[in-house]
Amino acid sequence: MRDGETKIYGQHACHAVFKNRPDDIIRVLLDQKSKPAFRDLLTHCVEQHKPYRVVSSEELEKVSGARHHEGICIVTLPKWTRGLPEVLAEEGPGLLLALDQVGNPHNIGTLLRTAVHFGARAVLLGGKLRRLSSAAYRTAEGAAEYIDVIFAEDVTELLSQCKRAGFSVCATSSHQGRSLFAAEGLPARSVVLLGAERDGLSKKLMNEANIVLSIPGTEQVESLNVASSAAVFLAEHWRQHRG
Repeated sequence: MRDGETKIYGQHACHAVFKNRPDDIIRVLLDQKSKPAFRDLLTHCVEQHKPYRVVSSEELEKVSGARHHEGICIVTLPKWTRGLPEVLAEEGPGLLLALDQVGNPHNIGTLLRTAVHFGARAVLLGGKLRRLSSAAYRTAEGAAEYIDVIFAEDVTELLSQCKRAGFSVCATSSHQGRSLFAAEGLPARSVVLLGAERDGLSKKLMNEANIVLSIPGTEQVESLNVASSAAVFLAEHWRQHRG
């Protein structure tokens, strides 16, 4: 289902929207300095009778709701995304990233960028969010256009679907489980499950895991943040199964 509007700002994010789904664009606002970088987008707007306006940086800040708009804001239809059954139907090695109660848009944007870089099929977001924020789109630097994001208040049912499709749920912990770098390796079809930085994963979700893994280190800090942890896990899966 796609309804409503989404505001996307930031140059990389806006270039990616125009490249991947130009027909979803509703209108464009940009400042004078950004016009040369978006000449093709403005030509498209003229040809397709889509409104655009050249406005001041201050007005862009007001419209986008952000100081870091980078000179452009595109109003689009929400991005269409596949459902989980379609994602799971693909054969062969596969990687999914499941996040529970991770709400910080900058972390989410960074996680999306990491997931795309390491070839994850989808990101599963458990919690109250039902769509990506404009800040998450900007922080993802265009990566949000290249991956399916599936929302659920309770991620447990999504994990059950994954396991029925032959995926192993790999929960992450800073204080228990075997080392990520142990000889056994990560299953080819894996769901990497991470929780919010402060509380980590609930006991209920830990019980859903087929494997519990940790990232060994000096132990001089309690743990890595959620975006850094995801990068290590996803990189290791890539190294084992695609590298």
